[in-house]
Amino acid sequence: MVETYEMPWRPNFELVAATGWGTSAALCLTLGAASGLPMSPFIWMAALGGGMGVRRAHQAWRHHLKKSRLAGKRLKFASIKELQANMKDGAIWLGNGFEWDQPHTQLCYEILKRDKSKILPKVEQMGAPWIHGVSMTEEDLQLPINDTKGHLLIVGTTGSGKTRLFDLLVTQAILRGEAVIIIDPKGDRELRENARRACAAMGKPERFVWFHPGFPEKSARIDPMKNFSRATELASRIANLLPGEGPADPFKSYAQMALNNVVQGLVLTGRQPNLVNIRAHLEGGLDDLVIRAITIWCDKHIDLWEDEAKQFLANPKDGRAMGLIRYYRAKVHHRKPNTDLEGLLSMFEHDRTHFGKMIASLLPLLGQLTSGHMGGLLSPNRSDDFDERPIADMASVINLGQVCYIGLDSLTDAMVGSAIGSILLADLASVAGDRYNYGVNNRPVNIFVDEAAEVVNDPLIQILNKGRGAELRLLIATQTFADFVTRLGSEPKARQVLGNINNLISLRVTDNETQTYITDGLPTVRVKYVMTTQGSSIGTGGHETMQFGGNAGERLMEEEAELFTPALLGQLPNLEYVAKVSGGRLLKGRLPILKE
Repeated sequence: MVETYEMPWRPNFELVAATGWGTSAALCLTLGAASGLPMSPFIWMAALGGGMGVRRAHQAWRHHLKKSRLAGKRLKFASIKELQANMKDGAIWLGNGFEWDQPHTQLCYEILKRDKSKILPKVEQMGAPWIHGVSMTEEDLQLPINDTKGHLLIVGTTGSGKTRLFDLLVTQAILRGEAVIIIDPKGDRELRENARRACAAMGKPERFVWFHPGFPEKSARIDPMKNFSRATELASRIANLLPGEGPADPFKSYAQMALNNVVQGLVLTGRQPNLVNIRAHLEGGLDDLVIRAITIWCDKHIDLWEDEAKQFLANPKDGRAMGLIRYYRAKVHHRKPNTDLEGLLSMFEHDRTHFGKMIASLLPLLGQLTSGHMGGLLSPNRSDDFDERPIADMASVINLGQVCYIGLDSLTDAMVGSAIGSILLADLASVAGDRYNYGVNNRPVNIFVDEAAEVVNDPLIQILNKGRGAELRLLIATQTFADFVTRLGSEPKARQVLGNINNLISLRVTDNETQTYITDGLPTVRVKYVMTTQGSSIGTGGHETMQFGGNAGERLMEEEAELFTPALLGQLPNLEYVAKVSGGRLLKGRLPILKE
């Protein structure tokens, strides 16, 4: 079998040939008319020239089209109705493009090894539109929804199109009638309004709920402490926000113990723990909580205990809380002990100065999450009839199939924004645990996290690990691989996050390490090239004569190459992407911009 090879980006020789054949046909007709000779031979020659000219013109036109595609395409816009028309059951529409394979790698190889100024048309736009132009065909790209149960990572530098891709994915999830939760550190107004518009397009504007610390008078109120199976979850939820050297950090461990004691006391007294009342008891003293906890416990389990406790409350200098503690230890502990209550009592008796030092890093965090308007936003008072702002939590958003946009306003206050995002993700992990364990109302839930490195924490990793069984699809966006390393403090931890994600969409990426991470695992292909050889020789023949020789030749060679060169990721134009999706497919696509 003879291998064929053609340089696809050569000059348009077919156009020259078509011009020559056309000229010869016209010349034959002109000479025939001017010579007075019979026209029949001239007509036949003109017909032959015309036929060959048409054939060559068709080839020239195809060659021109192939090279003209290297200039790229104009931006595509799509309305919600057009988006609905492109959506297919069981699939997500990812714009237009093609599946990348060996022929496309070969065409890129031919461009990269030559002077691009002699091949590519001049274009005034960011990036290299010729990368998408190596394919002569385009089709609608569809990603099966079931594949997104393995989650989706979106990578792209600033301005490359991550928010527009989020628009596309969020709107489709809303149009499918599924619950959507968007965590956006920047608070992108256009992303929020697109989500609102999609709800309105379905005739259900009440589905949309939004939270934003920068607009407290308009924002919904969200309770990140509402959902829990065990009270210890709430303590961990807050303690995980503290800086420290992991679980072994003594200050972090003590803060978690203090939080757990307060939370257990609130639960024992029948009060819903929230950030405001937890801070109040840690900062303002535990007397009231201790009194209520012992009173309620004794009311339930000890008959006529108040008469028995009078002798322990006789000394007013000790205070009522201390008197009740002495009564509990003397009369109740051996009859009806409660370990959770005893933890609270031990903390109350602890040296106040030392206690204050041990929770010194906890109180500023609680202050950030409860001071000013943040207290009403994150610790809503459900009995306040004068506050008409809606109240939401992660479980209600999911159960009601709502669309919840959460803007963290990180540009204004990065520390508080990161803390809010992390604690809400912890709440989501708790809800996911309930759905996984009990399978209650397991409708699909789409969780979008922009700038995910700003809020990544252990609960997010848990959702990535176990979210599939709870019907949670996580779609997270970042700029570089290093963002996760910086946030988590180690590369293995960052790879643990990324290793749980089965699908990846990369827009323009300029970081070398991230480019390599994205293309790692892609198969290699073989590309062809022509090797030209030439040589000469000189020698002595018989009878003292000189002999000269020479040779020239061409050989068709092959070499191994990467299916998609990492450096090309840094040259993608805005709104163009490369996708590695489940099943090993590599897609090259371009995104539309949603319009009203």
